Amino acid sequence: MQKSVISYRSGPFATVSMGLPGDHEGKTATRVFFVRGTDRIALIDSGLHGGLPALRQAFEELGIAYGDLDLLLLTHEHMDHVGNNGWLKTETGCEILGHPARADRVADNMLNARTIVHAFPEGEHFDLNAEYLDWMGPTEGPIDDFIKDGDVIDLGGGVALEVVEVPGHSMCEVGFFELSTRTLVIADPLLPPFNPVLYLYEDPNLMRATFDRIERFLTDRDVRAVLLAHDDMKTPAETRELVDDCRRRVDTVEASIITHMKAKPGISFAELRDRCCDDQNMVREWRALVSIDASLKDFAAKGLAERRDGGWHYVG
Repeated sequence: MQKSVISYRSGPFATVSMGLPGDHEGKTATRVFFVRGTDRIALIDSGLHGGLPALRQAFEELGIAYGDLDLLLLTHEHMDHVGNNGWLKTETGCEILGHPARADRVADNMLNARTIVHAFPEGEHFDLNAEYLDWMGPTEGPIDDFIKDGDVIDLGGGVALEVVEVPGHSMCEVGFFELSTRTLVIADPLLPPFNPVLYLYEDPNLMRATFDRIERFLTDRDVRAVLLAHDDMKTPAETRELVDDCRRRVDTVEASIITHMKAKPGISFAELRDRCCDDQNMVREWRALVSIDASLKDFAAKGLAERRDGGWHYVG
């Protein structure tokens, strides 16, 4: 008997889990979410290309014909969330909705990979294919129309998704709040503690503001369940615990940066990445460069650090 790929069902929701390869294998999965109303069916994120067999099976298990999918809603542009866009567009004809800020990356896999994996000279030795280009299908699925904070997508029968902007991990990330079940769907603002890579954020201030917003949202909107791309469904209380842990991990990255700048004035960007990853027993890879750079820029803007003679100095 074929094993089900549906890991969670409740009300209009059905979650499809796809295992991640490479450093994540056996540790982390990514999840996409079918949301079914009486008038329209939506899928939140398309997952990674290696998970396409699971996605095909999910259509069959759920009794959804390809042509019945109306909308593909994107949380953000990263490879494990847009990897099957092209396949879905071709097979289902669905309309793809997403935030405008990174629409160019969604429309161009190579641009998507280069702008994050090779964002810095120190990361140019990383293979664009491994854990990026090979996580996306051979054809892109560009965004057809844009969504923003507060927009409501009505699927019929009382099922509606409100767009909630949650930037920081990606500068254009959004989540979706289903009004009838009071279910909040967010992809990567809250990453699980078993994730093998350093916490990825493009702006530490926005990341912390998003943590605060999620906490307020849980109370203000009486959220009943939270669905996450890389973790199991969580209650509001469990989500608050995860928010606290994520906040701690971002704080830990920044504390490590300061510690190593003080211990070795003029330390290089690449060595800072290595030392911070080692402090948390995380993989030394391209995601960490993004986070380290984001905090260094913030420290410099606040007068706490400066770059001179090719290295970083703590001046606070």
